[in-house]
Amino acid sequence: MYRRGDQGCANRYNGRMALLGIDMGARRVGIAVSESGVLATPHSVIANRGDLEEVIDSIAQIAEHYAVDTIILGVPRTRRMDASHTEARFENLAETLRQRTCKQVILWDEALTTVEASSRLRAAGRKGQKLQSRVDMEAASIILQSYIDARTGRAT
Repeated sequence: MYRRGDQGCANRYNGRMALLGIDMGARRVGIAVSESGVLATPHSVIANRGDLEEVIDSIAQIAEHYAVDTIILGVPRTRRMDASHTEARFENLAETLRQRTCKQVILWDEALTTVEASSRLRAAGRKGQKLQSRVDMEAASIILQSYIDARTGRAT
């Protein structure tokens, strides 16, 4: 039973919803977090060396550290002929993340987020290596913020 002043269970009752956003790339995986469920923040970039298990383990550790409730996985929506193959790959990745983390994983459209992230960073004065090292986590932040805004009914 929850009693006033019982701090041991406070997080369950304060409406907090921690989220994690992912921009999955062939070489790098951008990560963003929202501890409040209101504002997405760029977090980190995980190197993708082709070992999916290693990437999933890294994502799972971050999700555990932030006590994430839901993972938002950006999915490229493409009209090319290989679109169904791409979507199936991301659905399999989402299912693997669900099984590994026991968290809800939502597939979310990531259309043009990398372009928008690059543009934002250039406008902020980032160039060259600094731009490249941040673009993936900034794209993940855009994906996550888009989800948050859609969920809360705010305009992005």
